[in-house]
Amino acid sequence: MRNSLRTRLILYFVSLATVPMIFLGLVLAQRNFSVLSDQAVELQREVALRIANEVSAFILERENELRLLNRVQNIQVLGEDLQLRILSGLLATQNTYDELSLVDANGKEKLSVNRLGTRLNTQRDYANSPEFENPQASGETYFSPVQFDDETGEPFMTISLPTYDLRSGAFSGILRADIRFKPVWDLMSNADTPGSGIVYVVNDHNEIVAHRDPTVVLGTTLFAVPEINGFYPGLESDNAAIAVVADYFGDEVLYTVAELPGDEAIALAGENLFLTVGILVATLGVAIFLSFLAVRQIVRPIEGMAATAQAVSDGDLSQRVIVTSRDEIGTLGASFNSMTDQLQELISSLEQRVESRTRALEASTEIGRRLATILNLHQLVSEVVNLIKTTFDYYHAHIYLLDEATRTLDMAGGTGEVGQRMLASGHKLRLDQGLVGRAATTKTPVLIPDVTQDPTWLPNPLLPDTLAETAVPIIYQNTVLGVLDVQHNITHGLSDEDVRLLQAIASQVAIAVRNARLYEQAQQQAEQQTTINEISQRIRKATDVESVLQIAAHELGLALGARRASVELSRPTVTDNGRTKERA
Repeated sequence: MRNSLRTRLILYFVSLATVPMIFLGLVLAQRNFSVLSDQAVELQREVALRIANEVSAFILERENELRLLNRVQNIQVLGEDLQLRILSGLLATQNTYDELSLVDANGKEKLSVNRLGTRLNTQRDYANSPEFENPQASGETYFSPVQFDDETGEPFMTISLPTYDLRSGAFSGILRADIRFKPVWDLMSNADTPGSGIVYVVNDHNEIVAHRDPTVVLGTTLFAVPEINGFYPGLESDNAAIAVVADYFGDEVLYTVAELPGDEAIALAGENLFLTVGILVATLGVAIFLSFLAVRQIVRPIEGMAATAQAVSDGDLSQRVIVTSRDEIGTLGASFNSMTDQLQELISSLEQRVESRTRALEASTEIGRRLATILNLHQLVSEVVNLIKTTFDYYHAHIYLLDEATRTLDMAGGTGEVGQRMLASGHKLRLDQGLVGRAATTKTPVLIPDVTQDPTWLPNPLLPDTLAETAVPIIYQNTVLGVLDVQHNITHGLSDEDVRLLQAIASQVAIAVRNARLYEQAQQQAEQQTTINEISQRIRKATDVESVLQIAAHELGLALGARRASVELSRPTVTDNGRTKERA
């Protein structure tokens, strides 16, 4: 293929050198014009593709942020205060959202957070809307058409994705967000375009939704997107090199359009025309020589880029184009290298993030699966702390349970020999003691990445290597049941991401502790009922009052663990004056 291209180019140039000067000039001018026009359109396609990738990355990054809320934090089952804090935090840190809301499995809005305030139990019904029905039916993210705000005129897109209970896997509702397109305008303003070229985004209704000039968008400017890249009337020129790249988000499509005025796009063609004519006039020999040289200069970098592109396509992302010129081919090679660098970095980052998220999700799922089968409280606590320590390679983990009678946090389980010693000694803490007590009192996690920098931290002589510690409250329906305490022997070995993961685990532990306690209560009640039934049966078999009383005293003494049990009766007697009194 490469030899065929090289051969044809040589034949074309030599043949043109032998044709009469004027005819050759016209043909060569037309040829150069066509080639450079195609290059101009291709360059615009590269600009459009690069910006389209940035727009797509912007939207998909929002989707990943929202999906992460449920995968790691199981947001639908959290308390309302925690849900509100999570959504408000995301809204405060990301200026790309206008509104975030949670909708339950029936399509009723539970709470909504926007830049004007917070709405709780608004009862907005999304049950029959596509942003609820589509995620519920397909399990995929729904992207709405780009709409314009009635008050500000700014465009926005609604994203809604299904949420599932991480324990049962059941559909629990949707998480919806209104994404502002203002940051996309900034991408248009900062786009690296040749000359006075511009880039803008058009929806499938031919409405411009992103442009470096806000008045173009706010004025509801329309532009008919051409089906084929080429020269057409543009926004700022009657004849412009226009290239279009389409990005699909579900059923919706956004077109990124790159435009360059036609006179700038073909300026090089006119310059080459005069140069070619001058060379032909000077000497046909020089023209032939330059033809061979031009073929070599053109084909060699193209061949190099083709080989590099093929290697990258085969998965070798270490390959790079050797850029030896500053012309369009050099620019193309540099752009290709830049895109390959970004692709390599993106793949590496995605692999790390996917590995981390997968590991956390698997651990949370495994803990949830084990907790669902354990009804013995001591076994439950022991399973949790050991699984947390071994899975995430923490230094130490233990759990305290709140004693409502004494208002103390009693240690219920810990890892390793240290945990057994602390458990055997009846280790407990007051509610005002240490970061464990602080977590229980405030009902919020406490994280100390570096204990040497926190003067309030209380060391444990049995754990001398602790360098970082976090305490996460175990809360069921806003009631503190205990505290999950994790320690690490690496400074800054615990981060906010660890805290979020431990919060998700603590929520599962809270439910399991509650179930275990209910199971113990049910067992006690069943045992008491069985004892009562046995005593009743034995009393029914007695033939006289004395036997009844003996059985009652004996069985009640055994049931209550008493050393001695007796029954005393009194009977009435009549005195001489006719009055009655009790006689034992």
